[in-house]
Amino acid sequence: MAGSIAVLKLVLGLLTWSAGAQPPASFQPGPEVRTVTVILDRQLALFEQDGREANLALVSTGRPGFETPRGSYTVRYRIRNPLSSRYLVHMPFWVCVHPSGEIGFHQAPTASGIAGLGEPHSHGCIRMGRHEAPWVYDWLSAGSAVLIR
Repeated sequence: MAGSIAVLKLVLGLLTWSAGAQPPASFQPGPEVRTVTVILDRQLALFEQDGREANLALVSTGRPGFETPRGSYTVRYRIRNPLSSRYLVHMPFWVCVHPSGEIGFHQAPTASGIAGLGEPHSHGCIRMGRHEAPWVYDWLSAGSAVLIR
């Protein structure tokens, strides 16, 4: 009998909570799961939070000879405005995803780079526009999953 009363209290508590009341004191929401899927043949990045679309961005990935590597990665780190040691260009809103440290998301460095979004023009990175890059930089965190397919 005591067990069924406890179950009834739990069910009533959950029903009350789902109707807009405050959650039970013992309820602890889990961490948000944020993922990115880069779709190379469409030049798109799909951003999802807890399995729901959070954003969609037109991107520019690696051109022939500099293809963006396919695979499953995680966000390693972020740097606000680093200078590429290889190409000597600034990469605003850098979000590193590849273990080499050479592949990541960043804002397209020039107006022509932004105009080229939707076509593969980069040296392997995932370039984004002026509005999307800061959003991605703020939204992603270390450990977020990145799928490039």
